[in-house]
Amino acid sequence: MSVHDFGASTVSKPRKEADGVGLSCLVCGGTYQPSSLPGLFRCGSCGFISADLNIPDEELRALYSEDYFHGQEYLDYIAEEESLRLNFANRLATLKSLTPTWSNVDLFEVGCAYGFFLDEVKKQVRVASGIDVSADAIRYAVERFDVDARCGDYLNTDLRRQVDVVAMWDTIEHLKRPDLFIKKLASDIKPGGLLAITTGDIGSLNARLRGAAWRMIHPPTHLHYFSVPTLSTLLARNGFDVVHVSHPGNSRRIRSVLYFLLALKMKRPGLYAALARLPLTGARITVNLYDIMFVVGKRRPA
Repeated sequence: MSVHDFGASTVSKPRKEADGVGLSCLVCGGTYQPSSLPGLFRCGSCGFISADLNIPDEELRALYSEDYFHGQEYLDYIAEEESLRLNFANRLATLKSLTPTWSNVDLFEVGCAYGFFLDEVKKQVRVASGIDVSADAIRYAVERFDVDARCGDYLNTDLRRQVDVVAMWDTIEHLKRPDLFIKKLASDIKPGGLLAITTGDIGSLNARLRGAAWRMIHPPTHLHYFSVPTLSTLLARNGFDVVHVSHPGNSRRIRSVLYFLLALKMKRPGLYAALARLPLTGARITVNLYDIMFVVGKRRPA
């Protein structure tokens, strides 16, 4: 997951009631109803699932301090650089296959974090730039990799151009108003351009089997829970046709996987600390539970 912008300062809040029931779905405009998942609400029309969005914007931003990458959401994001670059390389191969003139692409990343993806892609395309809400991450990206990255709110940012490709890696689930982000992206992407998104798939077999215990359910850092149909609907309503859907695996160090499962999810830091001392936990593995989706939308002609 990357840190991202929220953009809430420029828009009205979509909910008035703390429980969310009876209010409008951000995907289809239907009505939210109680969900079988505690603390979450489900659209009665399209099935889109959201958390309570009444958390103040200031509290949301505070969640994504430097600690988010070092001990809160991740054991150590920077230490996972090699794994993350491998994941990005696999996604880039898909984007290249969908873009005949790849070397001439102008690419923008929303939620660029520490700049690993921008550093990978800048070697391949004409222009690569990005934005993130984390000042610490942007400082690292610029100083370490000399990438074109800025700290700010995407919804308040004028790109002053239309781009060919936008990447949003593990970002959309964190946004308070993903519908407004997709709407703005539709105007910032050229007709025929691509929007690439990765996020958890709550419609996947693993998510359905795990229910409330699914590893991706942890509001308030994750506010929205898409499935392939609901994400496709949101894209279609904003002028995108889905041209690629897959469920790729992700590379991680064993130590990081154990940290997420034992220390964060199961609240057993002592067990994690004991296992983390084993040398083999520094090894890198690729895990695929087929519950993370990679979706690419193509902007329809104007």
